[in-house]
Order: sequence, then structure tokens, then C-alpha cells
Amino acid sequence: MICKKIKFKDFRNIEEAEINFCEGVNIFYGNNAEGKTNALEGIYLFAHGKSFRTSFDKDLINFSKDVGFCKIDFEDNMRNHNMEIKLVRGSRKICFRNGVNIKKMSDFVGYFRAVLFCPEHLSVIKDGPSERRAFLDGAICQLKPIYLSSLQKYNNILNQRNTLIKNYEENKDSFNRTIDLWSMYLAHEAALISRERYEYVKQLNQHVNEFFNDMTVGREKTFMEYTKVLSEEEYYNKLTQNLEKEIQAGTTLYGVHKDDIDIYLNDREARSFCSQGQQRCLALAMKLGEGEISRQITGEYPVFLFDDIFSELDSKRKEYVTNGIKKCQVIITSCEKDGLENVAGNVIEVNQGRYSRIK
Repeated sequence: MICKKIKFKDFRNIEEAEINFCEGVNIFYGNNAEGKTNALEGIYLFAHGKSFRTSFDKDLINFSKDVGFCKIDFEDNMRNHNMEIKLVRGSRKICFRNGVNIKKMSDFVGYFRAVLFCPEHLSVIKDGPSERRAFLDGAICQLKPIYLSSLQKYNNILNQRNTLIKNYEENKDSFNRTIDLWSMYLAHEAALISRERYEYVKQLNQHVNEFFNDMTVGREKTFMEYTKVLSEEEYYNKLTQNLEKEIQAGTTLYGVHKDDIDIYLNDREARSFCSQGQQRCLALAMKLGEGEISRQITGEYPVFLFDDIFSELDSKRKEYVTNGIKKCQVIITSCEKDGLENVAGNVIEVNQGRYSRIK
């Protein structure tokens, strides 16, 4: 998959820009706060339907404007495509694919695919379970739109059920009449989500171990697995047999919103025992593994987006990344000028939301 061009208008600090990319390595170079990550954020938006920096679409619009716009041209192994997103302050974003208005996000996500690696991902090993669940959900949603739909349903049902539990004392009649139904709905979606996560982690485990083994020249090994896979009936039983606990806690205590990935390094729990260097290697291996699974399922590599990540990696890891993904399109942001003259690719200087190709 190749991102050929992206256009912006009133997106973040970008008043108007058109950026062209080559098929190999593309580097955005410039100082901090000039617009390098903004461009990467725009590309990511088409892969996931949301930003990796904010939960609010209004934050993507230039602060002095009410409407923002971005359009991407890309090609897959079948044909050329274009996608557009119109951001309107105070309203939902409007999405188009090849000129057709797409109403549901689950019908929009998955056509353009990208793997993002940014400094925040380096802590995916040692941070809490929510970071690892977010990693899984972001990766699977691009490959299986039905998973995104199920995840959206699950979160909506969970919110409804949590409200019912929280207001138990004030509205016992409503609780008693509907809690069983909400539990049944939640159990159904939970079973679907946990099975998809389990299967994904099973594939990911193989790739992560191979990448990590390669990076450490065979000195270390990893293992990871998804913590729970329950049937719909098992989830339903947990939800209906523990209502007193949940009422005391004021929230839903059981479901896929509590799950995690168990990650081991040399047979020891990685979260507790891995060094900072090992943590970074594992995070990098997970992202490269995400790209491999995408290739296996779709028949082509996604676009790799690296946001200021090279400043966090040692020279060996930098070389491993650049040599290991030569078959893919890579778009990188960097504040470092050294070595850019040796890059076999596209170097774009970024200055206050303006983009100029310098190599």
C-alpha cells in the first residue's frame, strides 16, 4: 500500500498544503511544533478514523476556523483510491471514499492501512492494560471492520449498564427490569471481541518472537498470550452472578474492558523485569509484527508511520528498522538533520505548516 499524496486545508497549523510521497522512505524534517506530526496525524486519520493525539475532532481544525479538510490519494494492489474527511466545528466529521459519502466509521476504516509507532508506544509493555488493549483494538479494527462495529456496540452497552448500576439505589425498578438484558447484550459482544483478540495475539506472538530474536541475535526469547477467552454463556454467568459486587463497586467488573496481554521475556513477566532497552525492543517488535499480520491478511504491507521515534532508539535499532522494512513505504518525522543527505528517499522540510521538498 502506498500513500501517494495528501492535501490539507485549515488542519491544525496547516493553512493549506499538498504533500507528495515516494514509494520508499519519506522524512519530515524540522524543529518541534512546526507541523511534522500534524501531517502524520492526518495520514493516520484515514487509517483509524480518529487521531492518535486527541479524542476531539474540533482539536484538528485550525483554531481560527470552523471547518478543516484533508484528502488522501493512495494505491493498493488493486487500484488507486482517494478518501476525504471534512471536519466541522460543533458537528460530526463527514467522510468520503472515492467520492461516496460514508456514514458509518466501520465502513470507512480498513481501506487505507497504516502502522504508527510513536514515543508513547514505547511504554506499552510497562504501562497499564488499557494501553495494550488499545494496541490490539487499533490493529484489528483496520483488518476487520466488523470488529470495530462490535467494539462500538460493546462500549455503548457498557456505558448503559454502568449507568444502571451507578443509579441502582435511585432506580431499583428499572435495574431489576433491564439488567439481565444489558448483561446478555454485553456478553454477546464480549465473546466476539475476546475471540478476535485471542487469535490476533496468537499470530502476533510468533512475529514478535522472531523480530525480537533477530534484534538480539538469538540471545533472548519472548512469549505473549491474551489473558481470557470466554464463551458468551461464561460472560453472561459472570455478569449475572456477581451483581452485588458490581453494585458495591458502582461499575461493571467483568468483560473485555478488563482484559490484558500477558507478555514474558525469557520466561519472566516483561512488565516487571525487562530493562528500558528490552522494553523498547519489545514495543518495536510488536509494531513490526502488526505490519506483518496486516500483510498476511491483506496481501500487502501497510504504510509505516514513525513519529520522532529514532531519537528514542539506539543506532542498532535505527539500522534494523530502516533495513528491515525496505519493501514498505515509510514516513518518518525527525528533528535530527545529521545523515539526511545520505537518505535514499524523499526529505521534506517543515516550517510553520509549510512543506518543501529538499531532497
